[in-house]
Amino acid sequence: MATSKRQTGTRPRSTSQGAELAQTLRDAGSTVSDNLRSVGVNTDEMVEIAERRVTELQEMLMDEIRARPLRALGWAAAAGLLVGLWAAK
Repeated sequence: MATSKRQTGTRPRSTSQGAELAQTLRDAGSTVSDNLRSVGVNTDEMVEIAERRVTELQEMLMDEIRARPLRALGWAAAAGLLVGLWAAK
C-alpha cells in the first residue's frame, strides 16, 4: 500500500515565531483599545456587553439542542462532513 505525503507549501511556525505573533497581536489590541478610549469609547463596557451577548447565545443554543436533539445531531454531522471534505483536499 503506497502512501503519499501532502505538502501544503507552508512551514510550521516555530515557538519563537508564535510568541512573536502573539506579542504583535497583543500590541495591536492595546493600540486599538487606546485609540478607541481616546475618542470616548468605553472598551470595558464593550467587553461586558459582548460577554453578555455570548452568554445569551450559548443559553439559546443549549435550549435549542435540548428541544430538538436530532436536528442538532444532523447539523453536527453535516458540519463534520464539510470539514472532513475540506480537510481532505
